[in-house]
Amino acid sequence: MSESPVSRAHDDGAVAPRKSPAVWLVSLVLLVEAVAALGIALVWGLQLMAPGPVGMAGRLFLLALVAGAGIAQLWVALSFWRGYAWTRAAIVVWQIFQIILAIPVTSPDGTNATRAVAWAVVAVAALGIIALFSPAVRQHLAATEARS
Repeated sequence: MSESPVSRAHDDGAVAPRKSPAVWLVSLVLLVEAVAALGIALVWGLQLMAPGPVGMAGRLFLLALVAGAGIAQLWVALSFWRGYAWTRAAIVVWQIFQIILAIPVTSPDGTNATRAVAWAVVAVAALGIIALFSPAVRQHLAATEARS
């Protein structure tokens, strides 16, 4: 079966349209955020035995929390790519959560590097939310609702 440049064939013979740039953008944002969370969990895991103000129980809890968030974000990214409409709510909550956590870090009290990272987090999260409600993404998610 030959494929057109605009679509690709599935195993069942159905043809799915090519993903729009907005879908690619949201997927990339989610993937980068998931990899960042898993990277933080890895660094924390490697530093688990280093001395610090937090006890071992607290360290293990935070490690599990961040690793779980990264795994959940990967799952949401994959489900979004597949077109599941329920992912919109999870994505919005995650992006707003990141904005809420990053805004206080943008205060003039922090270092320039810390503020730059915080503003980058805010910008990426805002971009993700804006792209999430674009017509192309709404169409991508609505196609799965119609098949269900």
